Amino acid sequence: MKRTRFHHYAGALYLAASILVADLSSGRDTAGPAKSGAAPAAEPTAPVIAPTAPPPVAVAPPPSPPAPAEAASSASRPPDAAEQAKHLYRLGAEAFAAQREEEAIRYFRRAAEIVPSSKLTYNIALAYEEMGDTGRALAEYRSYLRQEQDDERREEVLGRVRELETKLAEAGVQQLSVLSKPAGATVKLGQRVVGVTPWSGELLPGLHQVSVELTGHLPRQAEVAVTPEHAAELTLELELEPEIQIEKPQPSALGRVAPLTWSLLGVGVGALTGGMAFELSRAESDARAGRATSSIAAAEERGAADAKQMASLLLLGFGSGFLISGGVLMILDLNSAETPPKASAPGVRAGIELPCAPGFCGVLARGSF
Repeated sequence: MKRTRFHHYAGALYLAASILVADLSSGRDTAGPAKSGAAPAAEPTAPVIAPTAPPPVAVAPPPSPPAPAEAASSASRPPDAAEQAKHLYRLGAEAFAAQREEEAIRYFRRAAEIVPSSKLTYNIALAYEEMGDTGRALAEYRSYLRQEQDDERREEVLGRVRELETKLAEAGVQQLSVLSKPAGATVKLGQRVVGVTPWSGELLPGLHQVSVELTGHLPRQAEVAVTPEHAAELTLELELEPEIQIEKPQPSALGRVAPLTWSLLGVGVGALTGGMAFELSRAESDARAGRATSSIAAAEERGAADAKQMASLLLLGFGSGFLISGGVLMILDLNSAETPPKASAPGVRAGIELPCAPGFCGVLARGSF
């Protein structure tokens, strides 16, 4: 019975292929084997699953000229891609006419990947319906309805959807479709992963916990009720994960101090320490001179005390100078990261000098502050 029907449909199937070829060449898309009870034709073009005689149907007429946006998209499509899509469609129509529905579906899907078209979705649904795969046929028809809002086959497809929903209800299940924006999210029913969006599957009627997860987005969860009579649909919009602000550790204020500053401070502290040591030693020499029993021993101790006093004064002077210089540079270093440097007058550079003259040593700092 099924094979005899397909011999009658062959001529109309090739007519559908020729219409698609002409429309793809002009930048439009159309369907292949189409069924519609609204516009009878001389020959039926596609079978029905019911065991009754097929109703009179017609090949879908070419669509109206594309809108400006569609025309721009067609113009940007490589010519070889359109030719490849037409070739795949022809192969799919031939496979459908020869009752090789699985092969026809593969060709139609590959053509839709190159030239997306709701008409190809309709053809895939027809093939699944001819195979007797009620769930997949229903999912494809519902996908077609989401893609096509104004089409002469919409009422026909709605009728087919109701028929397939009734078949599922008689089997004790019903279909649930889960969509996400953006698509490609992992779908979980409870804790079980079932697929990625857009996903459709048959479930027992009742409440179901659905969650979707997509990398870079916040997960979403929802509870959906699947009724026995009609298929259900759940659409979840996913929000982007907030960017994690990693606070960089603030550098220590002392980290801005230059090595030269630390060197001056170190030398200054060392010199002051040495000067104090010589001063203590000088005081001890004076004490020994006062306790000396002879004038020669007392003179020697006083001479040593005078030498130590000179060394102490020099070290204390140098230490104070280096320490003051290091302190000034430290203040400049600590303030350099907080306030922008001021432009110096041409030919003038900031710096510190340590002038020494007979009987005098000091610190000289100059520059713009």
